[in-house]
Amino acid sequence: MIDYTVINEKLMKGMKLRIDVGLSMNMPNTLKWLNDDEDVYVVGIEPHPNNFKSCCSHLETHHAGNRCYLIEAAVDNVAMPTQRDFYGLGGPATGNDPGTSSLCKPIGRFEGATQQVYSVECLPLSDLCNKLAYNKVIDVVKTDTQGRDLNVLRSLGEHIKNVKYIYAEYDESEDYEGGNTGEELEAFLQEVGFERYNTIRVPERNNKIVDCEYRNLNISDSDRGPRWNSD
Repeated sequence: MIDYTVINEKLMKGMKLRIDVGLSMNMPNTLKWLNDDEDVYVVGIEPHPNNFKSCCSHLETHHAGNRCYLIEAAVDNVAMPTQRDFYGLGGPATGNDPGTSSLCKPIGRFEGATQQVYSVECLPLSDLCNKLAYNKVIDVVKTDTQGRDLNVLRSLGEHIKNVKYIYAEYDESEDYEGGNTGEELEAFLQEVGFERYNTIRVPERNNKIVDCEYRNLNISDSDRGPRWNSD
C-alpha cells in the first residue's frame, strides 16, 4: 500500500516532483537527481522483485530516503490496479542485465532470455497522480519499461498536460512483442503538446535511437530538462 501522506508532506513544502518508472537494479536517474538537486522529490516505480530490493539498498546507502518513495509495481495503461505477467530476463543475451525485464514478451535478440515470469501489480500513473499533492506541475516523468513506454505515458491521462519534461525509450518493438514503435510514441507526444529536443543513439546498435527527451511546449521554462543518466 502506498503511503501518500509521506509523499504529500514533502510535496506540500514545494519540492519538485519527478517520477521515475523502471529503475533497473541501481536507479541511476533517481540517484543523479537526488544528488544534483536538494529540492527534488522522486517517486520511483520498479516491478522486478530483486531489482526493487536492490534499489531500496541503494537508497539507504545514499541517505536520500527522505526525498524518495519507492513503489514495487509496474505501470500500464489500465483502468485500475490489476495483476499482470512480468517477464524477468537475464543471462548472456541481455548482458546479464535484469533491467531488460518487461511486461512485454521478449522476442528477437532476447527470445529465450526469460528466467522467471512474475505476477506483478500494474497501476496507471493517473491513479497515482490523482492522490499526489503536487503544485500544478510535474517536473519530469522518465520511463524505461522495455516496450511499454507509450502505455506508461498514456496512463497519465490528463496529468500529462502538467508534465514539463518526458524522457522515454524510443522504440524497442524489435525485442518485445507488442512494444510501441518510435513513430507511435512520437505521434502521441506531439498530439498532447510535446516536442523532441534531444535524441540519444547507440553506435554499437547501428546508431539506433534508444532514448529521446521531450519538452512540453505549453509549460516548459527551458529548452532542456534537468540532466539525467543518459546525458
